Amino acid sequence: MALQNLLRFTRATNLKYRNIKLCFLRLNSTKPPSEVNEDLNRPIRYSQSPANKWKAQYSREGGVNTRLWYEPYVILLSIAVFMIYFCILREESDIDRHFDQTLYDHLEGLEEHQLKISLKYNEEHGLDCKAIKTRLEEITKENKQK
Repeated sequence: MALQNLLRFTRATNLKYRNIKLCFLRLNSTKPPSEVNEDLNRPIRYSQSPANKWKAQYSREGGVNTRLWYEPYVILLSIAVFMIYFCILREESDIDRHFDQTLYDHLEGLEEHQLKISLKYNEEHGLDCKAIKTRLEEITKENKQK
């Protein structure tokens, strides 16, 4: 879009420079056109170019991100207010009561299945199985009563 506008501008004003590069250089440069042509034909010295001052750190990190002096205090205050509300002031809901229950209360038969697996493992490795067997017996009695 900008290039088309520049071409229209050069045609309309009938500038003597038809080369677009020279038009850009002419508009942006304070040097006469003869010096611009000389500069384009000479090699650029690295020590005198802006690339000499460029550090790789600028490419990796981007611009300098300065923080406001009070930013950590605002964040700390926000977290503190949220924690006070969530942990102290908020009333307990039915979802909170569900968190007090064990996973075995939510999934029927899970405890029995895990006890059977751990019983099999303990028997294969010669470990104590007394507590597992008593809990399995309790679960089977509870299931029969239901």
